[in-house]
Amino acid sequence: MTLNTIAQHVKQAATTTRGKVAGGAALLMGSAVAHAQEATGAAAAFTELQTQASEMAASAWPVVVGVVGSLLAIGLFKKFANKAT
Repeated sequence: MTLNTIAQHVKQAATTTRGKVAGGAALLMGSAVAHAQEATGAAAAFTELQTQASEMAASAWPVVVGVVGSLLAIGLFKKFANKAT
């Protein structure tokens, strides 16, 4: 086959309905593959977000312990104050 014959076959295949559908599907698949390969930036962003969330959760525990301890102390104070009267 010569290059001219191959070009004619490609032109004929591209002008038919099946050829157009196949070409469109190939372009869509190529686009999906290109976008899937760019996910490394998103993965890095989610990793950074997870790290920040872990740091915030570690910082919140002392506050939670303080609030719960204060509520227990207030409850005990009220209980003993009511028994004293």
